[in-house]
Amino acid sequence: MLAKVAPPTNDFLALARYLVRGKSGNRTDPKRVAWVATQNLPTTDPELAARYMGATAQLSARTKSAAYHLMIAWHARERPTPEVMQAVATVTLELAGLAEHQALIMGHGDKPHPHLHILLNRVHPESGRAWKTSHDFARFDRIMKELAETYGFEFAPAHTFNPERTDTQEKLPNSAATYAARRGARTTRPQWSKDKARKFGAEISERLSANATHDDFRELLAADGLRLEAKGQGFVVGDDSTYAKLSSLGLAATARTLARRRDYTPSHPHINTSVRQHRSVFAVDAVDVARAFHTLGLLSREDVQAAMDDARAERRQRQQETALSRATHTTALTAFLSPREPQSRRLPAGAPRTHPKAR
Repeated sequence: MLAKVAPPTNDFLALARYLVRGKSGNRTDPKRVAWVATQNLPTTDPELAARYMGATAQLSARTKSAAYHLMIAWHARERPTPEVMQAVATVTLELAGLAEHQALIMGHGDKPHPHLHILLNRVHPESGRAWKTSHDFARFDRIMKELAETYGFEFAPAHTFNPERTDTQEKLPNSAATYAARRGARTTRPQWSKDKARKFGAEISERLSANATHDDFRELLAADGLRLEAKGQGFVVGDDSTYAKLSSLGLAATARTLARRRDYTPSHPHINTSVRQHRSVFAVDAVDVARAFHTLGLLSREDVQAAMDDARAERRQRQQETALSRATHTTALTAFLSPREPQSRRLPAGAPRTHPKAR
């Protein structure tokens, strides 16, 4: 058995309707809803329960995504009864500290594997405080392992939190990456397994000399059909089909030379630096590189501070040059635009300056 968390939403009713009917436009399987149960709600009607939860969520004006969606699934060869599935759902919420929260629990029978869905209200019905979702996947993963042992089911570990059992498995895109891919983002590539990343990092570390430059590193990657890309706050190594985080490679070669380079631009296919006048969210400078390698343990805080000091000095120099250029331009423009009276209309000294209409 395993637990999967979907991105929270602020629409209880839409989520409840999805649990009952599936995606809009698709024909609803008559076996989809096998049973319905609720927690701290006066009804088992899904839409009415969703309205109750939506009203309760108003107690917390600051909570924007109170509708929390959790799924629990079993292996196809396992056949838990509805009573056992409901018990597992109840104990799961209790162990997560959610026994007093409102929840709609629904068992589905339209897949080969038994599974249930929990629509939870993060806002407490009395205190109005919202349950914090930080580290929720790890929390439910531990709960699944405990309940699998208690009820005698097979535990399916989550990739991130069980490295000893998933060391050779690729990490597939999560729900957030899948949603982003639908909007055009390049987030559908799976990550290398930890074992593959370590072996590649060890191999490429042997091929890098102590005074290697950034160009040397990129050439070694290109020889294997790979490239270095900026992704989020860090870097990844990969191709069009798979990738690995730079931190997962465990590179042993010194990164001092790489971090102090000023002429490096990330190999991001969607960035045209020739038309960008301001630093975009994808731009990478020496400070970014220094911070990235500091997280790998390859640079010290002093190295990062030195890169920051150099960046500040360059920024001050650019500002001074810009200010001087503007001052020069302003002086020239002022001189050019200053009003000058034609020579033929200048009056002798002491002559009255009377407007012609006043004569």
